[in-house]
Amino acid sequence: MGTRWAPLALLLAASCSREPPRMNVVLVTLDTTRADYLGAYGRPGDPTPTIDALAREGTRFDLAISTAAVTPVSHAAILTGLGNREHGLRVLSAQGGFRLAPGVPTLATVLHDQGYRTIAVHSAFPVSSTFGFGNGFDVFESVEGELQGEGSRRTWDVAKFQRRSDETTRLALDAVKDAREPFFLWIHYWDPHDGVQVPPKEYLPKNLSRTGENGEVLPSLDLYAAEVSYVDAQFGRLVAALRASGAYDHTLFVVVADHGEGLGDHAWEHHRILYQEEIRVPLVVRVPGVRPSGNVASLVGTIDIFPTVLDYLGVRAPKPVTGKSLRGLIEGRAEPPRIAFADQINGYDWNARMVDDHPLFDFLYCAMDADWKLIYRPSRPDRSELYDLAHDPAETRNLFQERPAEVVRLEKELARRDAWVVAPFEPDGANVDPDAARAALTALGYAGSGEPPRAAELRWAWTCPEHKEVRVAERGRCPSCNAPLILVRRDP
Repeated sequence: MGTRWAPLALLLAASCSREPPRMNVVLVTLDTTRADYLGAYGRPGDPTPTIDALAREGTRFDLAISTAAVTPVSHAAILTGLGNREHGLRVLSAQGGFRLAPGVPTLATVLHDQGYRTIAVHSAFPVSSTFGFGNGFDVFESVEGELQGEGSRRTWDVAKFQRRSDETTRLALDAVKDAREPFFLWIHYWDPHDGVQVPPKEYLPKNLSRTGENGEVLPSLDLYAAEVSYVDAQFGRLVAALRASGAYDHTLFVVVADHGEGLGDHAWEHHRILYQEEIRVPLVVRVPGVRPSGNVASLVGTIDIFPTVLDYLGVRAPKPVTGKSLRGLIEGRAEPPRIAFADQINGYDWNARMVDDHPLFDFLYCAMDADWKLIYRPSRPDRSELYDLAHDPAETRNLFQERPAEVVRLEKELARRDAWVVAPFEPDGANVDPDAARAALTALGYAGSGEPPRAAELRWAWTCPEHKEVRVAERGRCPSCNAPLILVRRDP
C-alpha cells in the first residue's frame, strides 16, 4: 500500500514546496480625476464599472489625499512614498525643482532590482522623462516629443503631447502581452484633463451642451464625466486581457488619481489649489489572495502606496520613506490616525501664471487630519483657511479666525514638516531644455508664459504658531517656547 502511493506522495510534496508566483503589480494613475465621478464613490448611473469591480474585490479608501494638485509633483509622491520636500520635485516649470533626482528610489527602480519587468505606458508629457520618471523602466512608452525649429522657435510636436486612453491601452496591451512575469506596469490616463482628445461620439451624452464655432467639443461637466467613463472602459480592456491570460489572479492593482479638478467649485475650474475637490482622490487597492475588511474611512495619503506595494511583495525599501503601509487598514487592524500634507509652490513655478490674477494662490501649504484642515498662506497669513471637515466637507465656512486652537495645532504640524520653499529654484544641471518644456506645457493648455514669476522678489521671515509676536529673519526655533517656526512674509 505504501509503495503504491509513494509517487503520489512525492508529487504532492513537490507541489506543496513550490512557491506561488510572485505578484504582478499594475499601477493606474488617473490624471485630473475626482473621486465623486466614480461609481464606487457614489456617482449614479454605473459610470465606471471596471474600477468599481476592483473596489468590490479590494479596498476603497474614502479619504485619500494627494501631496499636490499638479501632475509631476503628485506622481513623484505616488512613485516614491516621499513627501514633496523629500523627493524634491516641487513645480511644473522652472530652472530647477521640476525633476525627480536620479538617486531617489521609485517603485520602478526597486522592483527592477527585484527582477521585475518594469513597463510604463503614458498618455501625456507631464509624466515624461523630462521630469525624471524614466529611471528603472525596461520599457518607457511615454509622450516625449521632439524638438523642432531653430533657436527661440524650437518647440515640441503638439500632436505627440497627449494620446487618448484607447491608444494608451493598446500600447499597454502590446507591452504586457509577451512580458515575462513578474511585471510592474504603470499606466497613466490623461483624458479628463481637457477636451483635446475626446471620446468617440457614442460615448458622449446626447445633451452635451458646449461646442465651439467649428463644432469641436468644449470642456464641460458632461464631457468631463464622459471622459472618466471612457477611461474606465479602456482600462477594462486591460483587465479583461489579464483575466484571459491568467495573470489577473496574481496581480496587485492600485488605481489612484494624481489630483482632482475644480470644475467650478470654489469658483475655480482647474487645479493647482488645495481644496478637497483638488486633493482628495480616488484610491482603490486590490491584493490577490487577501480578503479586505471593507472600505476605509480613515485619512490616508497617496504617499502610502509605495510602502503598501512593497509590504505585500515582501520587499524592503532601500531608504526610509514618509508614507506608511496601508496593509493594516486593508486587513481591518486599528491604526493611529494620520496627518496629511500638501503644498503648491505656485509662486516659484514659471507655469503658474494664474498667480498674477489670483495672488492668494501663490504659496499654499496644507496640513489636515480626518476632521480639520488648514490651508496656510505664508505670504498672507490672515487670508489662510481652516475647515471643519467633519461638519463641512464642502469647505464652505472658513473658521480660521474662530478656532485659533485648531489653527495653532495644525500650524505646528506644518512647522514640524518643514516643507517650506523660500527662494526660486536654482538650475539643477539636468540636460533638459526648459524653453522646449514650457512650449510643450503651453500646448497642453497650461498657462505658462516662460517668464520668472513676480513672487521671485518676495522676502521671508519666520514666526511661531503660538507666539505671533516673534518675527526673526532666520529659520530656527521660537525663543519663547523652542518650537519650530513657520514661514511668513517679511514686512516691506
